[in-house]
Amino acid sequence: MTVAQRLDRHDKQIRDLVKEGIKMVVETRHLALETRKDLRELAAAQKRTDASLHALIDSLRGGGNGHTRRRVD
Repeated sequence: MTVAQRLDRHDKQIRDLVKEGIKMVVETRHLALETRKDLRELAAAQKRTDASLHALIDSLRGGGNGHTRRRVD
């Protein structure tokens, strides 16, 4: 095998590695964008849950059967 043939073979190997690396970068970026979207959706759902929980807690602080509780001092 001549020097030129070896260089050609190594050039092809480098090109193949670069192509695979580019594919991996593109896939990683795509997954990162999906993850960001999922996190935004999760944060929005958590805000709704927090609001519902606070509303429930506030409703339980009032009295029952239309009567308010009186504090005992």
